[in-house]
Amino acid sequence: MQKKGLLRVIAKYGLFLIVAVVLSLGFQSVKSRTAFAKKGPVYEVLNPRGIMQEVKLTPLAPRVPNLTGKVVYCVSQHVGDADIFLKKVADSLPKYALGVKAVFKPKPGVYMSDDTELWDEIAKEADALIYGCAA
Repeated sequence: MQKKGLLRVIAKYGLFLIVAVVLSLGFQSVKSRTAFAKKGPVYEVLNPRGIMQEVKLTPLAPRVPNLTGKVVYCVSQHVGDADIFLKKVADSLPKYALGVKAVFKPKPGVYMSDDTELWDEIAKEADALIYGCAA
């Protein structure tokens, strides 16, 4: 008799049970979608310049308080006739600052190139540097 009663319940409420199960599964997916919407998608931000190599920072040299007896290098990049201007600065500097030895050097190569021989000479010989372009 119990089997017949169970079959009658399943027959009577079976459609309701199936609908309830399907709806609960649907609500689970809606719940997970709303959780994703609240959390939001995750984006990775890329640098448009690509992978930057680490740069070793070098602090500025200490300032020279007095030019008397000092060697000043005037280095030009050849941009916009800077060599003409810096040559005149190198020629005039000893007249205005007594005891200064001014050395004019045109920079070999382009602005972005590393001219290690020139920089080594300046580091070894110079007390001050005037580096310029007339762009």
